[in-house]
Amino acid sequence: MAEEPQAEGNPDVSTQATPKKDSKLIYEVGFHLLPSLAEGDVSAAVEKIRAAVTKAGGTVFAEEAPKRMKLSYRIERADSGKREKYTESYFGWMKFEGHRQELPTGIPPLQEELRGMRDVLRFLLIETVREAPAPARAVFSSDRLEGETIAAPKRAEEKSAEVSEEELQKGIESLIG
Repeated sequence: MAEEPQAEGNPDVSTQATPKKDSKLIYEVGFHLLPSLAEGDVSAAVEKIRAAVTKAGGTVFAEEAPKRMKLSYRIERADSGKREKYTESYFGWMKFEGHRQELPTGIPPLQEELRGMRDVLRFLLIETVREAPAPARAVFSSDRLEGETIAAPKRAEEKSAEVSEEELQKGIESLIG
């Protein structure tokens, strides 16, 4: 068994390079807003969510404005002493980053603040990764066929032949049995 090289003075530390941890954490919050909100109130609710994220130590770097959508299932929620049922909502999301030392302590208060917002029907807060931009679509070109249209291959045409009544009866009898 081969031994790994070890750092001098400390037998537990390997001299192999360890990958450097990113100093930022990336989170995403997806949220459903009440369908009864007016258009102006939707943007105000988004600003409240953004302010809560900033207060928690996050910096928003990507988002999608809420769009009205039909829900896959009915959501019920008690509001003002009666049970409200929702089949539509405004759905939007935000991605934000924060320093590894600050953001984890800010997440529980952020969740509590989002739970306390009356305009937020549901939300989901997850730790995620910063997505790389989508690769450019590959375009292939060739000088050989420049200016030509490539046609689909032609199928060989079947020859139609006259079949006598006797041959047809023999074929049917052989298939039947």
